[in-house]
Amino acid sequence: MDQATKISGYSIFEDKNLITYGILEVDQKEKNYVERIKQMNGKIIQLINNNNPGFVVFEDVQFQRNYQTYQQLSQLQGVIMANLFDLNLGFQIIEPSGWKSFCGIKGKKREEQKKSTQEFVKNKYGIDVSEDEADAIGIGVWASSKIRTVS
Repeated sequence: MDQATKISGYSIFEDKNLITYGILEVDQKEKNYVERIKQMNGKIIQLINNNNPGFVVFEDVQFQRNYQTYQQLSQLQGVIMANLFDLNLGFQIIEPSGWKSFCGIKGKKREEQKKSTQEFVKNKYGIDVSEDEADAIGIGVWASSKIRTVS
């Protein structure tokens, strides 16, 4: 999962196969970030309940020049972790550089990396996706190759 307080990308893999992907989106007009986190939390819980994953991987928060955004994303990450603890669902947080390196994502600037990730997904799966979906699929590719869960 590539989490954010407005639009979060997700992907679901089974045995290294991409099953589905998409975005979770909350009210873009909502100015109160706590309300956006609440809405996103509900959508994440619904996604988990509908798909019953065995394990969840999501990207760590990365500071990118805006302390307020970093703080809000950290708070969302805490909410996600609390839900996963309550559900007794295993998870791992991956550094952005970890999955990007594994997938061969290029570019020094954020925009270059986003485009490179979309190209990676296009080349690997033949699909055109949004930046958020591409990141989530990249994270899923890393996770499905690196994470071993025991049923």
